[in-house]
Amino acid sequence: MWRVHRWTRGGGQDRHVTSAAESPPVDEHRSKVMRRLSRYIQPTEQKSIAPVLGLTLLAMLMSPLLADHNWSRGLEVGLIGVSAIVALARAGAHRAVRRISVGIVALVTMTAATIPVVHTGPPDWLEVTAAGVFALLLIVTPLLVMVRLMLRPKITVDTLAGALTAYLQIGIFFGALFLFVGLASAPTPFFSQTSMPVYSDFEYFSFITMTTVGYGDLTPATRLGQTLVTFEAVAGQVFLVTVVALTVSNLGRSTMRARPTMPGAYAPAAGSDDGGNEPRGDDSGGPHSGPET
Repeated sequence: MWRVHRWTRGGGQDRHVTSAAESPPVDEHRSKVMRRLSRYIQPTEQKSIAPVLGLTLLAMLMSPLLADHNWSRGLEVGLIGVSAIVALARAGAHRAVRRISVGIVALVTMTAATIPVVHTGPPDWLEVTAAGVFALLLIVTPLLVMVRLMLRPKITVDTLAGALTAYLQIGIFFGALFLFVGLASAPTPFFSQTSMPVYSDFEYFSFITMTTVGYGDLTPATRLGQTLVTFEAVAGQVFLVTVVALTVSNLGRSTMRARPTMPGAYAPAAGSDDGGNEPRGDDSGGPHSGPET
């Protein structure tokens, strides 16, 4: 609550009249969705997202370098799972939410990482399930990072790191989704150029699609693949020119969340035309607003 002060003249004396008015709610600029999210995530407890970006880059680097080894996909799944757990720990979620989420992500990670390593032979429903679980796991970190970005009071370099993390993991997600579709539609090949691609091929194809490079060395062979590729190309460019571009252009600026009027702040009285300037006395009985006494 704030107080509005007025000076009035009566009986030859100036009288100081104080009236109370409700101050605007602190979160008046936030939507209902953001207010609900803030019940489960505390921005004041958020930590740097840089380790998540580092784990994401490491996973991308390991994929092509270790593509010839059977356990390479398991390692990448493990790194992505760890990045999701780190994101959960650094997103500022309440302790109960964090513990439950970390437990679920850890279980999913172990399942998705173990099956490709121990499974031998042609693809079956077990490997298809592991690929689907891996794709679902890749949704966790981008969602957490985006929620974190929306709750941040100021756009910083760490905010940019979060936007880049989300962008890179979206690319890895589509690579995992293409792998899932390729395994589920076997023996029909996903690519026109090869019938036996490895996971790094799907990830490589995902990133050249999302960045609209399109070398042409790999192209989808099915209508479903073409539809997914089109969606990724559009989604990737929209994310790049909106979230990433806006983050870069607004570095150092405060978000709307940090701008609501705080209780006790000076505000002109109703009918005053001083436009928020410093309060002025008025011997003729005009309104006078000033700090609370």
